[in-house]
Amino acid sequence: MSLQIDAQYRKHPVSQFNGNPLTEALPVPLSVTELLPRTTKTMECDADFWSLDQLYQRAILQSMGCTHVPSDKFVTFYQKCWSLLLHSYATRNPLEPTSMALKMGLAEAYRSKPDSSIKRGIATHKTTASSVLVTGYSGAGKTTMIRSALTVIPQVICHTEFQGKPYNQNQIVWLSLDMPSTPSLKALALNFFKAVDDATGTTDYFEQWDARNRESVDRHLSGMQLVAATHEIGLVHIDELQFLLAYGNSDKAPTLTILEAMFNKIGIPMIISCTDSGLQLFSKHVLVDGKSQPEITTLRRLVNDREFRLATYSKNGDMFTNTLHALYPDWSLLHCSELSTEFVDKFYEYTSGLPAFMTRLAQVHQEYLVFLYNEGKLEPGTSTNTVKYLETVFFNQFQLYNTALKHLKNKDIRAYEDAIEEAQKAGNTESALSGSPKGFKSLPKKLASRSSPKAPLIAPMLGANISSGASIGHFKMGLKD
Repeated sequence: MSLQIDAQYRKHPVSQFNGNPLTEALPVPLSVTELLPRTTKTMECDADFWSLDQLYQRAILQSMGCTHVPSDKFVTFYQKCWSLLLHSYATRNPLEPTSMALKMGLAEAYRSKPDSSIKRGIATHKTTASSVLVTGYSGAGKTTMIRSALTVIPQVICHTEFQGKPYNQNQIVWLSLDMPSTPSLKALALNFFKAVDDATGTTDYFEQWDARNRESVDRHLSGMQLVAATHEIGLVHIDELQFLLAYGNSDKAPTLTILEAMFNKIGIPMIISCTDSGLQLFSKHVLVDGKSQPEITTLRRLVNDREFRLATYSKNGDMFTNTLHALYPDWSLLHCSELSTEFVDKFYEYTSGLPAFMTRLAQVHQEYLVFLYNEGKLEPGTSTNTVKYLETVFFNQFQLYNTALKHLKNKDIRAYEDAIEEAQKAGNTESALSGSPKGFKSLPKKLASRSSPKAPLIAPMLGANISSGASIGHFKMGLKD
């Protein structure tokens, strides 16, 4: 269930944000010194880790999937979310006639006979809201950054009275949903209604619309707009925009134009996120005087605020160092006090500084060490820094993603994204991730000749909690970030 608070009104230092229950109910944004500790998530252990029972060791390591070290863009992104909210609500004061007229118009459009044209079936607003684009490689932390920033903002504010007059409203400050994996506008609508139910703590909208599947697409879209206006949604995050590329030319599939008309045209700003492959959506070319030129109208309208781009961490940068320390805190180190230069170099070679790969490799590596330690199979004189064990885990667990990593290192991002997609498809049936010993690939000769036991096959079962951080589950369910 989402974070719900009762409305407590306060005046802003800027007059345009006052006299409006939607803006006055917004809490004070967190300062940088408050924000970073609230959104930094690391493993914790208040005992001697290596003296604990293996069950507790594994339980502690499982929380590694929730690790989140805010990126250097995080604070700016959080502040951008607040500016979108304040500006959006300032133009949609529910006490003003224009806002009331908009809701009445949406209600009338919903009640009327659905038009055969989706575009004409969507009511529009005079003000076009802003949109922000977040892009980056699969596994770079896009979804994690967005949802980590949103989850420290109250999602629902419950109003009962404003300025001495009754005002009963459950204000949904923000909403986050995925594009459907199938080319279906009705599936998009159901994702939206499910997200509204998750925010309000009910199942009403999803169950209602799931049972009305025979109703037209236009009716579903009108219903979405009416619900969005009724709950005074402040901003909408739409993830996995690259799914639009797989929809083909289906006239029943969501499009950029429909997304813009659905939310922006009624004054609701959007945060849209996609992998680098999704940027093809904004590179459509048209013929002008017989010459091919980029069509930037959709991009200018839809992404009219700013773009946040996430990439891999530099090996010598603070983000890589801080994330690696979060994944290997001092209390987790075995027979050493810090990570060696050799280990750090090899870890970077195997992950290219990509957060999702870093998290998975560190988690499986440490679970392997726990297994060897408790089984008495560690070779004498070994430690966390023993590169051989890291190599064993990498060659046993990362075979499906090896090709993708090679493309990433060569900066061939299109090939990287394609390889990630293929690896994820193969991962659903490939025995190398099924938990069966038969799934082990043959190790390279230089490793196979060594006497260390094979890493136990660890299935991707540690969860894919996309709202809290990258985890091993990304490699089964997809690299959400």
